[in-house]
Amino acid sequence: GLLSLAAATVRLPPPNFAHKDFAPATEAKQKEGDEAADAGSATISSSSPTTQQAASEMQEEEEKLTAEVVQVSAQEALYTRQFWLLLGIMAGNATAGLGIISSGKLLMTDCFAVTMPEVVTPTACAFFVSALAGANTLGRLKWGIIGDKIGRRNTLLAFAMASPACFVIPPLISAGASMPEMGAAPLAGFVASMLGIITCYGGLFAVLPAYVADIYGAQNAGAIMGRLLCGYSAAAIAGPGMLAALRSRGDWAAVSDLATKVDPHTFEKTFGASVENLHELWEKKTVSIQNLLSLIPPEMGVVDPTHTLYATTFYTMSGILAGAAACSWLVRPLDQKALKRVIDMRATSSPSSVSQN
Repeated sequence: GLLSLAAATVRLPPPNFAHKDFAPATEAKQKEGDEAADAGSATISSSSPTTQQAASEMQEEEEKLTAEVVQVSAQEALYTRQFWLLLGIMAGNATAGLGIISSGKLLMTDCFAVTMPEVVTPTACAFFVSALAGANTLGRLKWGIIGDKIGRRNTLLAFAMASPACFVIPPLISAGASMPEMGAAPLAGFVASMLGIITCYGGLFAVLPAYVADIYGAQNAGAIMGRLLCGYSAAAIAGPGMLAALRSRGDWAAVSDLATKVDPHTFEKTFGASVENLHELWEKKTVSIQNLLSLIPPEMGVVDPTHTLYATTFYTMSGILAGAAACSWLVRPLDQKALKRVIDMRATSSPSSVSQN
């Protein structure tokens, strides 16, 4: 309904509309520019024919660099280094963001429900999922405004703070399980870090389209952004899939460790199979962390390892976000070499060159 209302109310700007920051040049500046052009023409006319031809070719080349090449097409963008760096930024940030959003409730439950059952209730988990959605929306609004103030590249570099935020999550989870005297402080740090990561993920979609227009020109920015969304599509599969795979790996490691602490006869009597069939029983979900814990004598002091399942996941996400931050650092405006390469591509693919060949 909201999209339909927006589509019904959107209108084109008036015919002579111009933003205050892009006002046309004044008559004085225009006159000054005309005088400079006349002076340049007089200088060229007084030179030799060879000099005039060289100056003419140079002027045409400069006109191409400023009038044509700025509007790089989607196909031409594929041949620039900047496109693949932007694709890395998109894929890296989206992988971490989508991985967290897709498993928000499960993350909260596995990490803190066992150690803080009085705080991490089903209602609190639902509120946490809603907070993630709110952080996503807030990031699209806040980072878009910040990008206009400090620049799009600087804003993308600011997203690098998501990497250390992701890196400190496993220690926070461990502190919540092993240091009860800290109270809810580890949980608060966990929530703040997660919301910060999702805020940066949301801000990506506010800043990246404008950054694409800054690099390649506004004319084809939509088409280029559409191709960059291939990175988002890959992240939509890789993010949740990676989180599930790493969690499964951590669950198997925890089950294998707990099985060594269970009496073999008790294990076989409970599950109807020996410990040698542990992996098969685990895959069928016959064996789990909780039912193994119930078979271990309390005097052994074994701690529920559920909160450790995501340590590898968050460290991996931190590395992916660091890679995206490195891509942000490496992105630069198109240099003259890249612009001339695009000019050569256009000259080669033009109808006149094809007819000559």
